[in-house]
Order: sequence, then structure tokens, then C-alpha cells
Amino acid sequence: MQTFIFSRGRAQTIKRHLVFWVSCFLLAALTYPPHGAFGPGNGVDVDGVTKYYEMVAIRSFSHLLCQMLFCYPLLYFLVPVFLWKREYPQFAGMLLLLLAITSLLRFTLFAFIYNPIMQGLKFYVNSMEQIARNSITQNFEGPAFIGFLFISLKLFKDWQQKQSDNLDLRKENANAELLLLKAQIHPHFLFNTLNNIYSFTLDKSPQAKRMVKMLEGMLHYMIEECEQPLVSLTKEIAVIKDYFELERIRYGDSIDMQLEITGDHAGKVISPLLMIPFVENSFKHGASKILRDPWIRLLIQADKDVVHFSLTNSKPAEEVPKDKKGIGLCNVRKRLELLYPTEHLLVIESTKNTFTVNMQIPLQSFAYDR
Repeated sequence: MQTFIFSRGRAQTIKRHLVFWVSCFLLAALTYPPHGAFGPGNGVDVDGVTKYYEMVAIRSFSHLLCQMLFCYPLLYFLVPVFLWKREYPQFAGMLLLLLAITSLLRFTLFAFIYNPIMQGLKFYVNSMEQIARNSITQNFEGPAFIGFLFISLKLFKDWQQKQSDNLDLRKENANAELLLLKAQIHPHFLFNTLNNIYSFTLDKSPQAKRMVKMLEGMLHYMIEECEQPLVSLTKEIAVIKDYFELERIRYGDSIDMQLEITGDHAGKVISPLLMIPFVENSFKHGASKILRDPWIRLLIQADKDVVHFSLTNSKPAEEVPKDKKGIGLCNVRKRLELLYPTEHLLVIESTKNTFTVNMQIPLQSFAYDR
């Protein structure tokens, strides 16, 4: 039904117009009152009833033809060319001209086509003077109402179509912005991780090879699999575990790190790279800046249709300047607003010595982990 009403295809447009005009014809024919002895149910013979319905059909079709001759020029020429451009005097003048032309066409139709047919059926016909008067007065009755209805339906359809086009445009813009935001994470994350590995290579640490191997897997995931709108929650968590391990190798026992994963995350999918920027931020701007007893606590709990992310870390008493915090947190906030405008929860609290992130993201079930 929605395709039939709002489709811009030529075939669907023709069908819509046919349905409209056939409905108008049936409405006019079925509501036409009986006329004298020819009315059905008044004891007339079958031939009389048949002639009556022939007259009603011909008369209804004649009026319908006049209405069509009025509506189409009005809707597809006068309204877009003059009314929408606010050229009201020109619109009024052209409307009067259209009424005059349709009145003339109505007179011609009823005087030289309709009347001879009615005479052949032995029905009463109007005089030329009466037809002339009716051609003017009836032009302000049926065509005016049908024209108003015709225009109202067309405007409603155009408004709905415009709303749909605007929605599609917003979706395209949102998708483009999501791709840009996601693309920003890749070099941002890579730069920080390579910095870590570089510090180990300077010391000729045997851990450097292991770190490169983990980084290889993480980059493969980020470059190849994160191009999709949804990724396996299991693999997203695996990347966070690897990141924790990379930082554990880097800092050793100098930072107290606790990572807890609970719930059933198998068969669940999520938008990629929404959690890792917070984890990265907790190390870069939090625990790593403290010289005494730094710590990080991360809990990821997967429920049936939502994942809970709770991260708390120690931080220096002096607030990090906003221009030094990087793009990670703003990036995630924007992506959450685009992906889950009313379905996500993000609460960030910063006290003198701690930084806490509580986030809830909707999950979708999938047949297997990608």
C-alpha cells in the first residue's frame, strides 16, 4: 500500500489517478437521485430502468471529464508556476482564465455531445440557455470540490515524500559522518600503540616481538572487520583484552589493572570501536600520569540485549586540558548519538582523583560470531 501511494514510478502514478477518478465517478453515479418515472423502484419496465442508468453513467462521466480538464492544469501548471512562487495576482488571473476555458468546454460537451445522446435515449434535455448557465455555475461546484480534494491529496503525498527524502538524506549524512568518525580512530589508536612498541625496541626488549604480533591482530580486526556496521562482541572484547595485555607489558606491575568480563557474549553483535577509546583514555590521560599507586578497573557485562561497560581509573589531581584529551571521547559520544540516539546510556564522571565511565549499548543477536 505504501509503495502504491508514494511511489514515483509512472505505472503506480497512473494507477493512483485511475483509482481516484473511478472513485469519483462511482460516487457521483451512486448518489445521483432518481428522475421522475425513470427512477428504479417506481413501477417502470426494465428498459426504463436500463435507460436511467445509462443516463446516469453518461452524465456522471461528462461531469467527470470536465473536472479532469479543470484539475490537471490547476495542479500541474497553475499551482507550481504561480502559487508556489507567490505570484498571487498572476495565479488569480490564470485561475479565472482556466474557469472560463473549462466553462466553454463544458458548454460544448453538453450542448453538442451530451444533449444529442440524451435525445436518442428520449430523456429530457436542457435548452442552450440553461446549458450556458449551468456551464458557469456548475464549474464552481463539482470541479471546485474535486479540485480541492485532488490538490489536497497531491500535497499530502508530496509532503510525505519530502519527509521520506529528508529522512533518507539524514541517514546518508549520518552514515558518512560515522565512516569519518570511525576512520579517525584507526590512526589515533595506531599512533599510540606504535609509540608503546617503539619504547620497547629502544630498550631491545624481547617483549617487542610479542607486542608487534598482538598489534598485527588488532590492526587486522580494525582495518578489515570494522568496516562492517556490526561486529562480533566476542572479537571486540578480544581486542580490549589484547590492549590491556599490551599496556600490562609496557607498565608491568607499576599499574594495578583489573579486567572482568561476565555474561554470555557469544552470538552478539555491536557497532565497532565504541569501548576501546575509553580504555585507551584511561591509560593515556589517567593512570599513566600518576606516580604513586595508579589503578584501572574495567567491567564488561553482556546481558541478553545490552552490554554494560563500566570503567574507573585513577587520575592526577590536576585536570588535563581539554585540548590535550584527544579526539577519542568526543568521537565516541558523536557516534553513540548517531547510532543509538535514544537507546544508549553514557555517564562520565570526573572527580579530583578518579575518572569513571558507565555506558550501556544495545546488542543484537547473530547466528554466529564473525
